[in-house]
Amino acid sequence: MEMNEISDHKTANCIGFHYFQDTTHYTNRDLATWLPELSRLSASWLILLSDATRAIPEQFIAGLINAKITPIVHFPLCLPDSPTPANLKAILEAYARWGIKFVVFFDKPNDSLSWSNTGWSHQDLVERFIDQFLPLALEAARIGLTPVFPPLQPGGSYWDTTFFKAAIQSLQRRGQQALLKKMAVAVYAYTFGHELSWGSGGSEKWPQTKPYNTPPDSQDQRGFNNFIWIQSIAKALGIKNLPVILFGAGIKDTKSFYSPEVHAEIVQSMIKLVHDDASSILACNFWVLAAEPASEEYSQAWIKTNEETLPVVRILAPAGESKKEFSNHLRESKETTFESKSTDESHPIAHYLLLPTYEWGVADWHLDVIRPFIRKYQPTVGFSMEEAILAKKVTVIGGEKSFSAEVTATLREAGCLVDQIIGDGTSIATQLIER
Repeated sequence: MEMNEISDHKTANCIGFHYFQDTTHYTNRDLATWLPELSRLSASWLILLSDATRAIPEQFIAGLINAKITPIVHFPLCLPDSPTPANLKAILEAYARWGIKFVVFFDKPNDSLSWSNTGWSHQDLVERFIDQFLPLALEAARIGLTPVFPPLQPGGSYWDTTFFKAAIQSLQRRGQQALLKKMAVAVYAYTFGHELSWGSGGSEKWPQTKPYNTPPDSQDQRGFNNFIWIQSIAKALGIKNLPVILFGAGIKDTKSFYSPEVHAEIVQSMIKLVHDDASSILACNFWVLAAEPASEEYSQAWIKTNEETLPVVRILAPAGESKKEFSNHLRESKETTFESKSTDESHPIAHYLLLPTYEWGVADWHLDVIRPFIRKYQPTVGFSMEEAILAKKVTVIGGEKSFSAEVTATLREAGCLVDQIIGDGTSIATQLIER
């Protein structure tokens, strides 16, 4: 099997974002506004929309690259009347000179909305798409850019896995093995409301699933693991470790979104999954960093104003201190309170804040909502029953799913004053503030 040549682009941090869904926010002022926010969120990638007639300004691209953020330039070209390589040559050459590495041509070519009515209705849709895509991809590769096969609509008007397989086979028939070794592929990471494990294992695990037919006891590619199905197709066609760039992470689909609290939990789980993943995921780009107030995307924008953000921003980047600093703050508060807060020999800790842990680790949401409580009461903070039982007072975060009735009974039998806070993330935050 042929190995893809882009493995050297894989970085330790694969977190990125979609930028504004227009081409008007590329001024020096925009760079000064959004670069600190990207840095605060520890972003390493950013998807930028580009016109076919005007390049993104060099200073904007240079600012991102100097901040160690890799831009991904996306040309959402119309079909079937896309520009020729000659039309885009000057822009592509400029991008290559300025340090751009990845360019994506087209968007959802398997969806009827991406084509004109007459273009979609003609036969040999995949071949006609490759007729449009291939010359642009070859021009990009010639200049030194990495062409990225466009993200398909999961499912789609033309079933995405069928479309992708036919497209790769078309490129192979046309003798483009060298190009396939230099390409990456973009994949939409919509969940469609499924658990993040939906479709894991790909077609090998779910062989009963066929195009347009998913049996009730089976799963398909319409979920976060769409990339596994795409990579499996590539592998079956002789392309090993096809690099993947995830688009649209953190939402159900383009018209359906999670509540802010659930969104925060979903994003944290996705970040853990992609960081633990040993496959060829280059970047996981979340929808969407920012948007104009009058736009359709504004309700999903992570950062709306300096004062208004989605909860996930406050979790991943607490205002005024980094997550590392916050962790140090927890450790320091634990050390100081253990030494001096209580004179009761049987309860040397005056106040212990007991947090739950899960199989996948510690919930960042809890670390965020307890900050005001810590500043107010300066408790010892931890996850240990052995430590909590040494406290005069124990504030327990979580209900029976996190701590059984036996746990709280044991604390009370040991003489601890127990205050248990139960509810969802927002409710817990409110109760802590009211304490």
